[in-house]
Amino acid sequence: MTDWRTFFRHFDYVLALAVIGLCVFGVIMIYAATNAPAVHVSPGDAAHFWRNQQIFVITGTIMMLAFSLIDYRFIARFYLYIFALMLVLLVLVLIVGGDDGTGTARWLPFYMPVLGRMTIQPSEFTKVFLAIFLAKLIDMLGERFNFIGWLLVIFAAIGVTLALVMLQLALSATLVITFISVTILFIAGLYYRTILAGLAVIIPASIFIWFDLQRAAPLFIDRILQPYQLHRIRTALNPYAAHPDDILQLEGSLYAIGTGGLTGRGFLENPHIIFGHNDFIFSVVAAQFGFVGAVVLLAVIIVVIVKCILIALRAEDTTGRLIAAGVAGMIIFETFVHVGVAVGLLPTTGMPLPFMSSGGSMIWGHMMAVGMVLNIGLPRKKSIFED
Repeated sequence: MTDWRTFFRHFDYVLALAVIGLCVFGVIMIYAATNAPAVHVSPGDAAHFWRNQQIFVITGTIMMLAFSLIDYRFIARFYLYIFALMLVLLVLVLIVGGDDGTGTARWLPFYMPVLGRMTIQPSEFTKVFLAIFLAKLIDMLGERFNFIGWLLVIFAAIGVTLALVMLQLALSATLVITFISVTILFIAGLYYRTILAGLAVIIPASIFIWFDLQRAAPLFIDRILQPYQLHRIRTALNPYAAHPDDILQLEGSLYAIGTGGLTGRGFLENPHIIFGHNDFIFSVVAAQFGFVGAVVLLAVIIVVIVKCILIALRAEDTTGRLIAAGVAGMIIFETFVHVGVAVGLLPTTGMPLPFMSSGGSMIWGHMMAVGMVLNIGLPRKKSIFED
């Protein structure tokens, strides 16, 4: 039973309000990205994006508050069922998922009363589900998780998850899930000899991949990446040799950021930015509010990250510490890649900006994760949920 006095006294209002503030600002920026005079989006599509985002933010806020009330230890008890559900969803989307227009199936259709027909993207929830599974399993194993047998089990679980997500051609989600997994393993205390052994494989492999990307006819990288993914990476490595049509997104993003100047062009004064409502929402902010607005936005995201890290450090058990650390790692990586793509430092990957970009699954998954972190931050007495 929830101790309401303790809940209201120790609830992290700064974290909750910062996340809600980002979501609300995201709705405003999605409106600006699709309704500015220079934007080439039909009125129907524009209304669809920002109105749907309002619904996602409202329902996501309810989810965040609901998960902040549920003892995370109770949720973690079902870690095997959560992992199984995750695998079922990832397989199901490959079988009956809806095509997003690129020849890939990433969305599952479902129906909600009042809201009607909607879709979810299982890969977004996989980020949270896998974090719960790994955190609880490692907590139960303790020091034994470093034994070779259990490490192989953990790596197999991560590998199967990544393979299913890769089959959806969701490169950005694959990278995020990999980073979350690495963060959790490192924070859990992965032996340094294991880390060094991994680096001994990863570093030479990375060098070989780099040189393979330079070849006109790659030896193997084209068997791992789809043609459009390989094309994006090569375009980022050598944009001056790319066809003008291939760098339209990057040019539009850089033009928007550059013309934003110090204080911005003003609300609804942003130029047309391809996918400005999701993959390049940071560019929309920079165009309208300039360097100052971009810095303030990143400062609020940093507050969210720092809060998650502090809660991880204060967590009363390993499960809570690893879940909170995984959520912090997720937000850090997504923000870094999204901004890096927007300013031309990284290849275009379709990475959303946490809490800001258009997308119901992203909002729900992230709000669920923050709700669990809020619950982890609450003081608690020993209960039946502790092993």
